[in-house]
Amino acid sequence: MHQKSLTTLEYPKILAKVAGEAAFSASKEIVTALEPTPNLEEARQRQAYTGEASHLLDLHPDAGVRGAHDIRPQLVRAARDGVLSPAELVDILSTLRSSSYVARLLERLDAENFPLLRSLGSDIPLRPRLAQRIEETVSEDGEVLDTASPTLRKLRFDIRGANARLQDRLRTLVSEFGHALQDQLITMRNDRYVLPVRSENRSQVRGIVHDQSASGATVFIEPMVVVELNNKLRQLQIEERQEVERILRVLSAEIGTEAEALKVAVELLAEFDFHLAKARYARLTRSSAPRLNNQGLINLHNARHPLLTGKVVPINFHMGHDFHVVVVTGPNTGGKTVALKTVGLLTLMAQAGLYVPVDEGSEVAVFEDVFADIGDEQSIEQSLSTFSSHLSRIIEILRAVEEGQRHATPDIRGARSDELVQAQQQHARLLVLLDELGAGTDPSEGSALARAILTYLLERHVSTVATTHYSELKAFAHELPGVVNASVEFDIETLSPTYRLSIGLPGRSNALAIANRLGLDQGIIERSREFLGSAGVRMENLLEGLQSERKALSDERYHLSLEHAEAEHQRKQLEEERYKLEEERVRILNEARAQARRELESVQSQLGRIKVQVQRSGLTHEQLGNMRQKVRQLDEKIVTVPQPQRPRQKTPEAERLEGPLQVGDSVRVLNFNQVATLLNLSADRSEAEVQMGALRMRVNVDNIERISKRKAAVEERAVSIPRLADRPAVDTQLDMRGWRVEDALEELETYLNDATLSGLSAVRIVHGKGTGALRQAVREHLSHHPLVKSYTSAPPKEGGDGVTVVKLSA
Repeated sequence: MHQKSLTTLEYPKILAKVAGEAAFSASKEIVTALEPTPNLEEARQRQAYTGEASHLLDLHPDAGVRGAHDIRPQLVRAARDGVLSPAELVDILSTLRSSSYVARLLERLDAENFPLLRSLGSDIPLRPRLAQRIEETVSEDGEVLDTASPTLRKLRFDIRGANARLQDRLRTLVSEFGHALQDQLITMRNDRYVLPVRSENRSQVRGIVHDQSASGATVFIEPMVVVELNNKLRQLQIEERQEVERILRVLSAEIGTEAEALKVAVELLAEFDFHLAKARYARLTRSSAPRLNNQGLINLHNARHPLLTGKVVPINFHMGHDFHVVVVTGPNTGGKTVALKTVGLLTLMAQAGLYVPVDEGSEVAVFEDVFADIGDEQSIEQSLSTFSSHLSRIIEILRAVEEGQRHATPDIRGARSDELVQAQQQHARLLVLLDELGAGTDPSEGSALARAILTYLLERHVSTVATTHYSELKAFAHELPGVVNASVEFDIETLSPTYRLSIGLPGRSNALAIANRLGLDQGIIERSREFLGSAGVRMENLLEGLQSERKALSDERYHLSLEHAEAEHQRKQLEEERYKLEEERVRILNEARAQARRELESVQSQLGRIKVQVQRSGLTHEQLGNMRQKVRQLDEKIVTVPQPQRPRQKTPEAERLEGPLQVGDSVRVLNFNQVATLLNLSADRSEAEVQMGALRMRVNVDNIERISKRKAAVEERAVSIPRLADRPAVDTQLDMRGWRVEDALEELETYLNDATLSGLSAVRIVHGKGTGALRQAVREHLSHHPLVKSYTSAPPKEGGDGVTVVKLSA
């Protein structure tokens, strides 16, 4: 890439921002050395790395290399038999721990969504044994531990003992010679313990003088009685230092043998941190991944210059389909140069693998090189004017373009747009950005030179964006195929630029309009129009008309978008209301079904009681006829129920069993003629809960009679469950969507009893998804029900979690 153009487009500033998101120096080096790639596939892979890193931060916001350090200089020294310090060993240990953490983190990622990062993690060398050796040798504070070797442990034990004996002896001497001492303390000189003795009392303390105070009032004497103790302590300390050096030398040698692997680990950690830095910077700038191509197609939606702060007006820019040269005109400080830099800088960022501050769906071309001549680079040292400075840069750019064009180019004048695109795809991929083309010299010559340069680039199919003030270039861009006008808008009312970029419309100078707005004499303005000439006036009027039409179309499009949004909102509201009405309809129907089912159960209960009364009571012929009439009326409302057994004469034994029912009694359920065990009685003793084989059910107490345990055992072996043919048909599905939990559980109990008696092996309970409360209550009830063998959710195509499939016990 053209290095001067990279600086002109402020690409190094972007790298400095990204480097600020990196965690350690090795990854910062990668960032600062990052250059845009001209290779499309490499650029896409770089973008893919950034995408995976961004997704990783979504899942693990604290992901990073933690305490990693750039230990490559230490590794080089260790490989050359150098001895590393304890602090350097701590840095190596932190890096080994970071390698282990990153490798485990990336290993746990989904291979489908993180193929690149998983591959990177699998390449990180791990040395857990070496990490353990360092942990056993040095502390987190960089001190060599006693556990580093048995010899060191013994030496330090001896040092503590020798030091304790020496201190005890010195404290005794302090007490003994206290009157001769300057201070009642023990101090050190030349690594020896001494006493501060007054100069006039030095003869009272026999020993070796090691030092004297600046005033001469104090001499520091090592008493003769502790010389041997000091010598012993000093000798132990020397041996300790030698053992520490030996331990560090051995451990450094071990690190030196692993230097190459550890270097690879540091480089891979740096690469991982580099990708995280790109992802973090993308979040800071609210950037997204652009689509990449190598056909020179650029389509930026709401693009923002990443270095601008405050309220930034985004631009929309596109080129490469019907045109590949854009001429931008408009007032000074209107945003032309910013737009030019935005296009160039975002192109460089995308080719470097960085996300760019644009909306989703934007597209950026990958170029072989990007050239930029932007700003006033007047050189006093070289005696170059502004014009000369620009022209020198343009000459350098055109030479580079010529070197990139090794084959002849066809004449494209009069060519169709599809031929232009095809021709562009056949030539070298270059992007040229020219600011204030032809400025700084005579307007006529500057305009002519600018048209010639643009024609040169157009004929070579070089993607070009140029800014200018020359009106002649507006006509040039309008007339020549492959070139298009663009402008930055200006608000005449506020006399300020809007910074919005419009493709396809040339900009106005606005000089006369601004003068009129500021109150310049109308006669002077009219005289200016005369001097401008009829062609110039027509051009200004044409541009004014085009801008008015563009504004009217934009306003109309805005109002249409508002109407569309309102219509969409109303459609959603109607859809929501229809959905609510449908829900209400379903709820009402379900409530009606539940009410009808409860009424049906009530009728069935009444019928059972009437039949029991018939069996138990001796009725007159007239009363029996009335009862039969009620039975016929009830039978018309419900499905056929099993016929009750004919009443039998009570035996003396049955008469003896008459009396209050008790829990645990053996009873006979009359309408089923089945033996059961009484499990519970209601508070008013009107209903009973019984266990009849595998079936637990609630019945009216009038529908049961107590029998003896012996008879119950006999009848249980002899009597079978009523024939299934005598039972009413039971649906294989119970729909309770919209029901209250209490009603649903009550109905579920009855339904499971009926389904079991009807011989069904499996049923479906439709409870819907909703909040999940009804589903949870139903499954909790099923989990401990004696008739339920197992239950599970239906397949997704048959209702999923909104339906529970229940397998019944045989």
